[in-house]
Amino acid sequence: MVNFYNICWYMLAQTQVAPSQAVGEAAGEAAGAAGAAPPPKGFFENMGVMFPILMGAMLLYFLMMTRPKPNNDETTSELIANLKKNDRVVTAGGILGTVVNHRSDEDYVTIRIDDSSNTRMQVLSKSIIRVLSDEKTDKD
Repeated sequence: MVNFYNICWYMLAQTQVAPSQAVGEAAGEAAGAAGAAPPPKGFFENMGVMFPILMGAMLLYFLMMTRPKPNNDETTSELIANLKKNDRVVTAGGILGTVVNHRSDEDYVTIRIDDSSNTRMQVLSKSIIRVLSDEKTDKD
């Protein structure tokens, strides 16, 4: 990023229009004799201050436009409402399990994690992010 900034700064500095020698000398003599103010700065000299500000604004705009979108609450509530016994689910923590007990009036679901030791766990129903389908086993 620093190299990009240096290249742009160098290009802006090279594009400044320098007054011709004859005009510059005449203006210098007239300004020195009359005590007038020096000529105003060029456009590209003022851009040196504005360039970092514009780059920062562009960076903030890019970051805001590419941020992750929030999870759709309608699909999540529909998923939780359609849960039934023996559904394979994935929690937000990455835990795979099979639904053992789910009542619509409660905020949690009991899932079985391991069939051999009959390990069960209660998780919040909001933490279930996906219901796995049995399509993979049908194809095999």
